[in-house]
Amino acid sequence: MSFQSYGQNETLISSIRNIIKDYPFESIFKEFLQNADDAGATRYHVIVDARSHPTDSLFYNEMKAWQGPAILIFNNAKFKETDFESLMQIRVGGKQGDDTKIGKHGLGFNSCYHFTDVPSFISGDSFAFLDPQEKYLSQRGIRGHIPNNGIGGFSKKDQLIPFEGIEGMDFRSTFEGTLFRLPLRKEPSDITDSIFTTKKVRKLLTDI
Repeated sequence: MSFQSYGQNETLISSIRNIIKDYPFESIFKEFLQNADDAGATRYHVIVDARSHPTDSLFYNEMKAWQGPAILIFNNAKFKETDFESLMQIRVGGKQGDDTKIGKHGLGFNSCYHFTDVPSFISGDSFAFLDPQEKYLSQRGIRGHIPNNGIGGFSKKDQLIPFEGIEGMDFRSTFEGTLFRLPLRKEPSDITDSIFTTKKVRKLLTDI
């Protein structure tokens, strides 16, 4: 007898769509707070950023769409290497075996996809951008290190400018914390049809 490969499969996009069905969009602030608490943070800030940023020097031209208004979420704990790894395990969080962690199931980060298609963050000396649709970065995500001499000589500096000046971020020293940036989706995507403006986000925060 001969066989061919055959088995059930779920794409990354369908996984994200199914996950966010279980997380109401307003839960994002609770989920990120839980993650901050688990990391030992003592500060947690949510910032609604209505600014638009330069688009001349980006990783990819397609990223121009994501240089506008965003939700910024800060906590003063830095990612460990295990945190970078567990964030990539979309259906298996890094906390499920630790009953001391509030965010035990490790899926809450994905609530950010209610608001954005391209979440990014800086933690310590590292930055990361995620693109599950592989539409803007031509891959599912990238990770890099912040130049030691700041971003003045960095060839793609406009990509990181939205982080500058937030919670002490100056790109000249190690950032003592983690800063997420969730640029707001302007049109429906394969992930979700949800659209949020800074006005809607402020109302959401007020209601909470």
